[in-house]
Amino acid sequence: MRLGLLGQTARPVGLNGFWRRLALKLIIRAKDRRFARELDRIRSRQPSVRERQQELVRFYMNFEELVETLCDLGTLGANERLEARYRATREWMIRNYPGVRRHVIAYLKYSAEDAQQSLEINGQSADAFEALFTAPTLQQFLEHDDGRMISRIDRTREALTMYGHHLRLLRSNE
Repeated sequence: MRLGLLGQTARPVGLNGFWRRLALKLIIRAKDRRFARELDRIRSRQPSVRERQQELVRFYMNFEELVETLCDLGTLGANERLEARYRATREWMIRNYPGVRRHVIAYLKYSAEDAQQSLEINGQSADAFEALFTAPTLQQFLEHDDGRMISRIDRTREALTMYGHHLRLLRSNE
């Protein structure tokens, strides 16, 4: 490329060291600001520790209703009253377990039998919580009972207790 002035050839001017470093710093700061805004947005959508504790209490009360229904099934057998209780509790668990699951799953001891029982009932694997309400009816629950219900209940209660303890620790550190 030629300039009309004095017939000199112009070279494309690149960013020398100082300007290159300055440009990189500006780019990094802009990315940091975007990251910080995104992190703030995510945090603002997260429930507080108090809200998570309240969710856990609601879940635990309904979970105990499910456990009581299943234990009554073992002693009384299937009947219309138990079936209605199971159906209502099961529907509540299906709607509300996913919100608790993302937190409590870290404390749950897995067993292949949980997945196997659910596979036999509805063709999908499940964790210990889901295995307790995977059957659409109590009759199907009885038909596919593998004798490990008490073990599942113990493991799920343990997971809920550990998660509750975790939340209490978080709350005490606030």
